Amino acid sequence: MKLRLLIAAVAAFAIAGCTSTSDDGAAAVEANTNIPGLYTPGPTEAVIYYKREDGEYEGWGLHLWSGDVTQETSWGFAFPLTGISEKYGAYYVVPLKDADWDSFNFIVHQGDSKDLGGLDHSFYREKFGVDVFTTQGSSELAADPAM
Repeated sequence: MKLRLLIAAVAAFAIAGCTSTSDDGAAAVEANTNIPGLYTPGPTEAVIYYKREDGEYEGWGLHLWSGDVTQETSWGFAFPLTGISEKYGAYYVVPLKDADWDSFNFIVHQGDSKDLGGLDHSFYREKFGVDVFTTQGSSELAADPAM
């Protein structure tokens, strides 16, 4: 885990524009821009990757609320997937209020069926950067697709 974070930090410093500084002066990795096959988010976007074993993503969407999302969703109208990565699964590009966004909440669901352990999740930029990786049946969120 520590080696992965160190490698990510070094890569981010090597690529111009891929780091930012938090309020306490610590560098935060913004995006996994050195990994082929990932969507590169804009400054007011975050990306949630959702990998299913069966590769079936029809009807799976996000319930978004709170924090820095531009518009919360209602349960009956899930935020739809943006695309599908062969390697990392469905991805959802979430529009955020401004480039200094901090966090928001989400649930991956299909109708009333929740995935990711059936939990409400929080996406914290400080913890995950601008993209987070999830897998069917697991409540774990990861900043790295190799989770």
